[in-house]
Amino acid sequence: MGTSKSGPKAEVLTVEDCWKYLASSYIGRLAVINGTTPEIFPVNFVPVERTLVFRTAPGTKLRSLLAGTPVALEADGLNLYATEVWSVVVKGIPALISDGDVNFEMAGPDREPWEPGLKEHLIQIRPTEVTGRRFAVHARTRWWPPLDFSSEWT
Repeated sequence: MGTSKSGPKAEVLTVEDCWKYLASSYIGRLAVINGTTPEIFPVNFVPVERTLVFRTAPGTKLRSLLAGTPVALEADGLNLYATEVWSVVVKGIPALISDGDVNFEMAGPDREPWEPGLKEHLIQIRPTEVTGRRFAVHARTRWWPPLDFSSEWT
C-alpha cells in the first residue's frame, strides 16, 4: 500500500463563526424528506435572530416542510482569493410563520428570490444544530469549473 499525503485539516467552526458566515451568504440548499424520498432545493434565505427565514410557493417543498420532519440547510462560500472555503449546515424544524412574527430589520437588506413568481409562504427554520468547517484548498484551477461550462457540453 502506498502512503497518502495528508493535506491541511478542516477547522471546525464555532457556532458564532457559523452565524457570521450565514450572515454573509443568502443562497443555500435545503434538504427535505418528501414522503420517503430526499429532495434538495436551492433557496434564498435570511438569517434572523438565530433562525433562517425564506419564502416559498405551494408545491413539493412546501408540503415537505409542513409535514413537520426535520430539515437541513447548507450554505457555503470561499474567500476573496479562493484559497479557503467554508461550509455551514443548519439542522432544524421548519414552521410556517406570518410576516409580523419576524423582525426583518435585523436581517439587513432585502433579498429577493431568484425564481420569479409569487412566494406567499414564509418559512422559518429553528435550529437544533449548527455546524461548520473551513479549510484551505489547492490552486483554484484544479477544482474551479469554467465560468460557463454549459457551452462546452454542446
